[in-house]
Amino acid sequence: SAHRRWAHRRSRRGRRLAMALNALNLQLVIKEYIVKMLNEAGVGMKCLVLDDFTLNIVSSAFTQTELLQKEVFLVEKIHVDASKKMQHLKAVCFVRPSESSVRLVCDLLRAQTYGETYVYFSSVLPDTHLQLIAENDEHEMVRAVQEMFASFLAVDPTVFTLDLPNNAELLRYAKVGPTSRGLLVDPIVEGLASFLLSVKRRPQIRHQRNSEVCARVANDVFRLAYKTEHGLFDFRKRDDKASSVLLILNRLDDPVTPLLCQWTYQAMIHELLGIKNNRVVVHGGAEKRTDIVVSGSGDAFFKENMFANYGDLGSSVKKLVDDFQQVSKMNKQIDSIEDMARFVESFPEFRTQSGNVSKHVSLMSELSKIITEKSLMAVSSVEQEIVCGSDRGYAFASLIEQLGNANVGNTSCLKLVLLFALRYEKTGTEASKQINELTRLLSKRNVEPAYLRLIRDVAKLAGEDTRVGDLFGQRTFFSRAQKMVGGLKGADNVYTQHTPLLVQTLENVAKGKLRESDFPFVADANGAKDARPPSEIFVFVVGGITYEEAKFVSQMNDTNSLGVHVTLGGTQILNSAGFLGDLQKATS
Repeated sequence: SAHRRWAHRRSRRGRRLAMALNALNLQLVIKEYIVKMLNEAGVGMKCLVLDDFTLNIVSSAFTQTELLQKEVFLVEKIHVDASKKMQHLKAVCFVRPSESSVRLVCDLLRAQTYGETYVYFSSVLPDTHLQLIAENDEHEMVRAVQEMFASFLAVDPTVFTLDLPNNAELLRYAKVGPTSRGLLVDPIVEGLASFLLSVKRRPQIRHQRNSEVCARVANDVFRLAYKTEHGLFDFRKRDDKASSVLLILNRLDDPVTPLLCQWTYQAMIHELLGIKNNRVVVHGGAEKRTDIVVSGSGDAFFKENMFANYGDLGSSVKKLVDDFQQVSKMNKQIDSIEDMARFVESFPEFRTQSGNVSKHVSLMSELSKIITEKSLMAVSSVEQEIVCGSDRGYAFASLIEQLGNANVGNTSCLKLVLLFALRYEKTGTEASKQINELTRLLSKRNVEPAYLRLIRDVAKLAGEDTRVGDLFGQRTFFSRAQKMVGGLKGADNVYTQHTPLLVQTLENVAKGKLRESDFPFVADANGAKDARPPSEIFVFVVGGITYEEAKFVSQMNDTNSLGVHVTLGGTQILNSAGFLGDLQKATS
């Protein structure tokens, strides 16, 4: 049959890729996969054919110049145009193994749009899809079909996202019908399986007890890794180390972190401007639009300062400008042929440095303008008082003051009231009256009714009774004492007192103290659980992660404070505007 004739062309080459796994640099993993695809197509002009998702993966990992160096002269989204014939180009198709993408590959093969065709899938390809491609390769255009496990976006070396569009549906998973649940969970399982295969790990799996979606994802990944595709995940045990663990959490266990103002460079850019695939759009005057790349992989300044706070950042940008001005003066002093030769030799680097300075000055100018216009420093101070303080009366009075400030936008006011409602939902009649009064004042600001209802409904979705973690440090005498001592000591920065709940959770995992009653293991009847603290932690948050959490994970890894390496992933990377929209949809 066509299927048997074709079997030798399929290769699960992804699992044999030689990667620097000791460092677990996810950006390098993705880059090496794509380089391997292009190299296997050999010498000659190539067209890189991508679907919507893999286009994001490639654009996050490569510049146009880097693709040109690999003889990629055209990048196209997969589609069929019967009138277009480009058989002088080799097609390197990199798509998800979804039914829609597979059918488009089949249509391309029948249309004979390109010459030799190399087909790569970003995750495990079902045999039925392979057979369909084989049957449609009537002209024998296909030279290889391989699974390259790259179904995730590597944002930073230890941070990844699946960039899924249906976050609000994941937050309201318990209310979704059985058919829709499968459609929501399957892309998460595909992405997590791809991630584990790319880093060659088959970890123990734990999940948040009170979350149906986390339990479903954990069980489906376990079934795939330990049963359905057991051979594919059968990696040699590394030394006598304890096993790695995959911990699956629900965003709603910590709804506070995504709602807060951010004061470190990367997080500020995403909060105020929005980062998409390591790119941000800055709008200048006269309808001018600038597309800026913000990635530590090709920008030494950003890599060094991505976690710097707002105050230190101003000094760093000033030093960057001063250094560039010094170089500019040197390049203006051309008095001889040798000086001219030196300038020509250094010009590419000079031009790159010039672009870098311009980029970061533009970003800082835009951030500073927004912070000033929206009085975000005053807003942030009140946010931190609500979340980290213990004086409800003072927090209420401060919040009333912000609601009366015309410079503070409705979105900022809504976030403040939501934080107050989450913090003081179970502290008595007086607190309830205060929440009602705040809601009334918001309505006078003409906040949309759907968002006013959210203040009432947020407790049902993410309130005290629905959460596992001790979000505000109030559940035990020890946590209350620790919070009080922390308050007496004060903080280095009043705007960054808050620490995400994820930090406490990771510390408990690393010490082997995470309660199994709250975070059970997934195992079958024969499954043995390794009671030792893990050697690696992969934490995945259904509902999205934040750059604030990514900062803490990076710092833990850099200082080795936990004694284990942590990798963070999520369905999306959130900012407060996006999370507010998700909460509103989830409660509507």
